[in-house]
Amino acid sequence: MARDTWYRLDNIGKYYSAQAGRRAQTVFRYSATMDAPVDEAALQRALDRTVGRFPTFSVTLRTGLFWHYLQHVDTVPKVHQEDLPICAPLHAGHTSVLFRVSRYRDRINFEVSHMVSDGRGSLAFFKELLGAYVEEALGVTGVPESYAGSPSESSEDSFDKNYEPGKRGAATLSRAVHVGSAKHAEDPSYFEYHLSCKAVLDLAHRWDVSLTSVMVAAMALAVRRQMHRRDVGRRPIRIGVPVDLRGAFSSQTTRNFFGLAYVTFETGDAVPEAEALAQEAQRQITDATRPDNIKLRMNSMIRLEKNPLVRVAPVFLKDLGLGVARSQEGRGVTCAVSNLGRVVLDGAVAAHVRDVNILTSTQDLNLTLCSFEDDLSCGISTVYTDLDVVRDFCRFFSAQGIPGKVNCSKARPLKERDGAASDRDRRCRPPKGARRRLTGARKPLPAEKGAGA
Repeated sequence: MARDTWYRLDNIGKYYSAQAGRRAQTVFRYSATMDAPVDEAALQRALDRTVGRFPTFSVTLRTGLFWHYLQHVDTVPKVHQEDLPICAPLHAGHTSVLFRVSRYRDRINFEVSHMVSDGRGSLAFFKELLGAYVEEALGVTGVPESYAGSPSESSEDSFDKNYEPGKRGAATLSRAVHVGSAKHAEDPSYFEYHLSCKAVLDLAHRWDVSLTSVMVAAMALAVRRQMHRRDVGRRPIRIGVPVDLRGAFSSQTTRNFFGLAYVTFETGDAVPEAEALAQEAQRQITDATRPDNIKLRMNSMIRLEKNPLVRVAPVFLKDLGLGVARSQEGRGVTCAVSNLGRVVLDGAVAAHVRDVNILTSTQDLNLTLCSFEDDLSCGISTVYTDLDVVRDFCRFFSAQGIPGKVNCSKARPLKERDGAASDRDRRCRPPKGARRRLTGARKPLPAEKGAGA
């Protein structure tokens, strides 16, 4: 592909491009634990193949007079042994490619900027990468492509294609409860919590709700138990639930294309029963995902960027405005729960994968779910120094008779590759004293000992 190929940022990409160059960048991290140590050379060959299928991923962020935009790069980033913090910033200048692939022992890690794609689109890339790796490393042949779309379908801006100017409407969010703890925004904590998918689905079926609604209820209860007394009855717990829009609009794009449903729980003196909370979450999610409501909220997201006055404003003013909008939205949301569903791999690939986990960077508290076979992986990201909400979330399932396992650990210190850190490494290196988790040896969360997790 020619070097001068460029792409307009989609609606969500524009929102996250305002973070460019900052330490607080939104990054997805996909990890797969393989059944043998990862062959770096084979993983590089697999990456070379995969990038050819998804040209919109191999891009850098450039800045014009009115908007940022994405420019294709011909050079595929090099696979390397993991040596950066989890979800480390990807944009550190106009030459920074907005994804990275690394390995650590038997783990393959893929990290990508939210400017490029959302959870579902990035998962398509990751699944294709795993398939190509199994072929390259193990000599397996005939692995079918996991993504069926064409290059033009993959790069489509589905927000712009489906925008209807006359249909819009979204209520302003009132201020919500937040975890009453100090933040360490430059040093988030990351956890993997693994449960039996069948056991959680059985619980959801008994309550006549979806798995997502169970998770929303569990998180809401964990937050409620840690609320300050002064907030009870004054502020609601509000959980943002990303909704994939591809099915509603028959899209196969791998760029950003999702909306947000908000589940709001009013708080009172009595702590509600978990089943009642899950059923209320189910009701609100069902209502928010009705086709008419999906279209209204999607068009509301796009309306601002279509405003003639906004279109001619210089990019630095747009970035300031988007930063303010992000801050206002953050005050209205307690946390986010995102369920990417089942990760389905071809049998020849699945035979060599032990588990799959997804995490995302955060400025508050995020829960990202996916399942692979009977393993339900809950990726928890938090900037709060008090981890009681995480503990109570895990204990919710212990109380339901569903044992789980928490992986939470500090990793080895950063190392300089080949004896000298690259410019990107120096720019992305965390401040002195920063911690890393989930690579290297793991140990249970101390608070969960004896709690059945």
